[in-house]
This record gives sequence, C-alpha cells and structure tokens, in this order.
Amino acid sequence: MKKWIIKMNSGFSFDATAKAKNDVAKIGVDHGYETINVFRYIDSGESDEAQIARIDGITAGVNPGDIVVIQYPMLISYRFETFFIDQMNKRGIKPIIFVHDVDSWRFNWVKDGFDEMAYFNKAAVLIVHGKPMADRMRAEGVTAPMVDHLLLDYLDDEHQWDKYEIPAEDFDRQLVMAGNLLKSQFLVDWDLETPISTFGVTDDELADKLRANPQVTYGGGLFQWDLVETMPRAFGLAWDHNLEGRPYADYTHYNHPHKVSLYLSHGMPVIISKQSAIAPLIEANHLGFTIDDIHEVDQIVNDTPDEVIEDILEHTARVGRMMRDGWFTANAFQQAERKVLVPDFDYDNYQNI
Repeated sequence: MKKWIIKMNSGFSFDATAKAKNDVAKIGVDHGYETINVFRYIDSGESDEAQIARIDGITAGVNPGDIVVIQYPMLISYRFETFFIDQMNKRGIKPIIFVHDVDSWRFNWVKDGFDEMAYFNKAAVLIVHGKPMADRMRAEGVTAPMVDHLLLDYLDDEHQWDKYEIPAEDFDRQLVMAGNLLKSQFLVDWDLETPISTFGVTDDELADKLRANPQVTYGGGLFQWDLVETMPRAFGLAWDHNLEGRPYADYTHYNHPHKVSLYLSHGMPVIISKQSAIAPLIEANHLGFTIDDIHEVDQIVNDTPDEVIEDILEHTARVGRMMRDGWFTANAFQQAERKVLVPDFDYDNYQNI
C-alpha cells in the first residue's frame, strides 16, 4: 500500500487558497505521502469521457488498496471533484477528503447544482474542522467517518524563536487583520479607540475607504514573508460579516479561519467571535480572547493586565511551534489512516495509564 496526496498547482494568491493546500501537501510528503500534481484549468469544454481519461492519467501510478488524500475543493469544477472520487472508488482506492471548505455553506448558489453532502459520503474518511462542522454534516446526511484536525497548521522554514515568539515587553496593544478584506467591510467604519493594521485582498474602492479612516492602516497585499516581517506584534483579529448570498460570518461557526493559523503560528494571540467554531479551543488553551461584539475590543486591548498578556503569549508561543512544524495535520493524517486501515480498532476507549 502507498499513500498519495493531491498537490494543487493553482498559482499565487494573497489569500489562504494556495498557502493552506501547499502546506498540507508538504506535511503529507514529510510523513510518507507521494504527490499527485493537479493543475487548475477550465474544464467547461471537456467531455465527461475526456475528463475521466485525464483523471486516470493523473493517477496512473495509484493502485488498488492505496490511500489518496483529496484536498477539497480542488477549485476546478464540481464535476471534476465528482469524477475524481468516483474513479478512486471504482478502482479500489481509499479516498480521504481533507476538507478545507464546505462550499454550500459559504455560497448559497452551490447547493443548486451540487449535492456536497452526497460527495462527502463517497470518502473513506473525512478530515474536518471540528465538532460543529462534523455535527452539521451529520445533520445534513453525512455518514462517512470523520477526524478532527483541531487546527490548520502554518508552515515556516525559519524556526527563529526570537522572531515568532513575542516577549511581553515587545507586544503592541493594537490589532492586525490579514486576509480577504472584502469579507470585512466593517473596517471602513472602524470607530474604535484601538488602531488596526490591515493587509490582504481588496479592491480599489475598499482600499481607498480604508486609507481614508485614520484608525485604519492599510498595508496592501503582501507575499507571505513580507507579511510576516511587516505585521505589528499585536493581537490578530478574525471577524467576518455576511454579504448577500455569501454568509461569511455564519460560516465561521463551522470552519477554522486560516488567518487564525497565521496569527498563532507567529506568536500573535487572537481575538475572535465567541460563536466561532474555534472559540472553545482558543479559550481552553489561553490563545487569546473570544467576544460577542466587536466593541469589546477596546476593553481587552486597554485593560487586560500585563500578567494575563504574558501568560497568553507563552501559550501562543508553544502552540505556534507545533503549527510551524505541521503537528496538527500530521496527527489528523495518522487518525484518518487508522480509520481506513483498521476501522474497528478500539482506540478511544483504551486506557493504558
């Protein structure tokens, strides 16, 4: 038996699209997986027969009994997603779906042409973002076994503790927000006392509005290394708003935002919604603060005692080391492999100490 993982070749983006999937593929390779290179293309003119032949060609080295980790969505088309997993199952290959996003929960139009839950049921195992995501999937009919990967990792080749672990005396009591700023239109009207530095995807109109707000610093879209060097050593904010047809804020109740991984892996405690899926993990592990309303930020930033900040920074530094090494993804792979290879192995109820 061999283990394979999809590596998407989709070009550069300032948001998390490429970084998250590239990191998962690299962690897989570091733990014994071989890559299947898939290039994004426009498949609208391709016949079903031609697409199936393409998929069989891409996976020609994969044999019955092998494991293939599919990084979903591959962002080619839902037809491609369906044919790919169907071919794996027809050929006796065990597909594990690493769920980066559930599209039908993010974009209302998706469910009109694609039964995403039926697709998930074609997996031998699903790697999901946590219990809220798993519970909603089950409520919508998903019966495939699931594994929780706890946190998205964020790889970094420079393991410099003084660079990514923030001493309390160097911590800046302000906010940073990095990522797709089009999901965070509230920044235009930012009227809090706490200043915020923003980086990432936007358009000209939004960029101009951000620059017009004296409490907002817009740093543009930056490459990963430039972003890490430029971000203030401060609190990382993850806060989305719903837009028409795109319930971004609601979606945070189920997913783990990649920007949270960016912050934590670089020593920055986070401030997130108390309703978000990742909130219990943040609270339990002293990795930041959870809030009900964005206007609570000023009190947290200004009034949190120094000793509390120091404790949070120490916890964040330790978890950041694990994330920069890919620990959470590697652990999820091991749990998923166990469910594929020995599905009836009694692991959860076994006590050895």
